Amino acid sequence: IMAVGDIVRARLHDDGSWRLGQLPEVEAALVSLDPWTGDVKALVGGYDFARSKYNRVTQGRRQPGSSFKPFIYSAALEHGFTVASLVNDAPIVFEDSELERTWKPQNFSERFYGPTRLREAMVNSRNLVSIRLLRSIGIESAREHVTRFGFNRDELPANLTMALGSASLSPLAMARGYAVFANGGYLVTPRYIRTISDMSGATVYRTHPMVICEDCDPAEPEALPVEPAEVLEPEFKPLDIATANPEVEVTTSGHESGQRGVDEGITYAEQAISPQNAYLVRSMMMDVIRRGTGRRAMELGRNDLAGKTGTTDQNKDAWFIGFSPEIAAGVWTGLDTGGTLGNRETGARAALPIWSAFMASAIRNQPYQYFDIPDSVVYVNMDPATGRIQTDSGPGLE
Repeated sequence: IMAVGDIVRARLHDDGSWRLGQLPEVEAALVSLDPWTGDVKALVGGYDFARSKYNRVTQGRRQPGSSFKPFIYSAALEHGFTVASLVNDAPIVFEDSELERTWKPQNFSERFYGPTRLREAMVNSRNLVSIRLLRSIGIESAREHVTRFGFNRDELPANLTMALGSASLSPLAMARGYAVFANGGYLVTPRYIRTISDMSGATVYRTHPMVICEDCDPAEPEALPVEPAEVLEPEFKPLDIATANPEVEVTTSGHESGQRGVDEGITYAEQAISPQNAYLVRSMMMDVIRRGTGRRAMELGRNDLAGKTGTTDQNKDAWFIGFSPEIAAGVWTGLDTGGTLGNRETGARAALPIWSAFMASAIRNQPYQYFDIPDSVVYVNMDPATGRIQTDSGPGLE
């Protein structure tokens, strides 16, 4: 494959060997933050800063595709839908004046599945269900709800394509929005710098994290961030973590940031959505990883992860945004030119492996935790075919 005189690139590996390498055409961006304080834990704006100074985490705006759907589902829950509500996954054609064309959306599989519960629609990323949800609750109502996650109203399309993630958003904005689901409904502001010190070590500048507190008096200087409590979701059995990952300690001790004192300059995080809303969407996204489009993340051997894949038309953008109780992270991959990544290069195939590789390191020593079940959220038997509550137990009930 080579001849004398060819110029090649080689990469030195950890085992001391040299192997052929190349500069990739595909770019990527990764950002992670603490959902309880907003602290940015990692930020990678591209493959090589020397080759491109463009920061794709903060400056890049691309369509998030289906990774935007959790925000639509959150709006639907706000408007009376439940995770068991049935929505018809069937062909539909729109004459939309906003789009100036006839629009016939399809699922990625190009198949239709009929009446589908919201949870299953999220797990399998059904496009037609998201569109019908948005049409039912109203575009303007949905836009108003989605702004609670930190997005600007003007960047959200005023048409039904918003349900499929047609807005142009940055990876940082998406990760910040997902942090709301992770922390129980609060919008935190990303924080890049904690302190700045002079040459003598004296602190000359200090920033303060957002404080998440359900019952705090803003006048109380010693308020602490809320700690998510111990909870076991009754709908699944936890993995044997000791077997799956012997380095992970299984505990329900709560969030470590609860141990950090908060001094002057307290800023309380705004409650964007109710804890019940956050929990239900989070529960659906946990199923996305357990048995849906994000199931490759189960390779991490943990059952306290939630997330959502995203892929745009012609595979131009691939996303995976997800979180544990302690860290939220988002990954985008694509070409700066806007070209296609190639056949089958979906969010699950192109972005999720990057997210998993990062999270394997980021949460390696974090305790295995359960998310809190808020008050007024109850589990009941239901018929999976109809979505109706059943008072008795029997075959086929969930």
